Amino acid sequence: MKLTYEEQYLMLVRKVLNEGKWIYNERTGVRCLTIPRAVMEYELTPESVPLLTTRPSYPVSAVAEIIGYIRRYEWANEFADIGSPTWFKNANETKAWLANPYREGEDHLGEVYGAALPEEYIRDVLQNLQDGIDNRGLKLDWWQPESFARACLRPCLSDHQFQIIDETVHLTSVQRSTDLMCGKNFNALQVYFLGMFGAKIAKMEGGTAMHIMNNVHIYEPHLEGVEELLSRSPDLSAKPTFNIADWVNDYTDLMDMEDHAREYINVKGYKGVPQPKIEFELIA
Repeated sequence: MKLTYEEQYLMLVRKVLNEGKWIYNERTGVRCLTIPRAVMEYELTPESVPLLTTRPSYPVSAVAEIIGYIRRYEWANEFADIGSPTWFKNANETKAWLANPYREGEDHLGEVYGAALPEEYIRDVLQNLQDGIDNRGLKLDWWQPESFARACLRPCLSDHQFQIIDETVHLTSVQRSTDLMCGKNFNALQVYFLGMFGAKIAKMEGGTAMHIMNNVHIYEPHLEGVEELLSRSPDLSAKPTFNIADWVNDYTDLMDMEDHAREYINVKGYKGVPQPKIEFELIA
């Protein structure tokens, strides 16, 4: 019997606890239990949305962030205005960035994620996808080393490549660093949304999205929250669904508009649960 997303997630948490090695992370000054990699695959159907019932998932905020990348946002308040208030600390409290001459002031992030790519390049990829043209280069790659000096943070979930096979859209996404307790579920929702969005604008079936995660880790201060998480039982009765809004039929509906992320998705049947004790200061 095929495992649910939540079963796979909890198995991965246990794997890191049981097999992970202690690695000191210089950026945060904290030790992490770490394994080299993990891979998950998500079906691109409304019923396969990667949501959790043992801890809260945040689909609107996760989708808002990936929308902001495609729109090439460079300011934390831009992300917040569409539903993802996740960037203020990076913009305003990262010491190296505060001293960076490219920083333009409070809330400025610099050339993060999509802002590191030319607008024409993003448009070309999405237009070809929308037109059903797979040139083996339907690739959004936020990992642009020449932009790192002009950004507050290097991308974590950095590489997305669409493929069209037999009138079906597939996606492969690669992540360089995977914070299992803070970022992983957020990122899973982003991979899933991007795949669903690709299928919607191409007017094709959704296939699968493969999520390749490198450096999968749990920070030492998160272990108490992990214990609480693993003491909970998944809600097997929950049957949430996720759809891209009916009005979204063109990539420009997302890229060229300023709508809030909630306008792009319809999530039904999902109930939030209390968050385990997890300190969200440590990310990536």
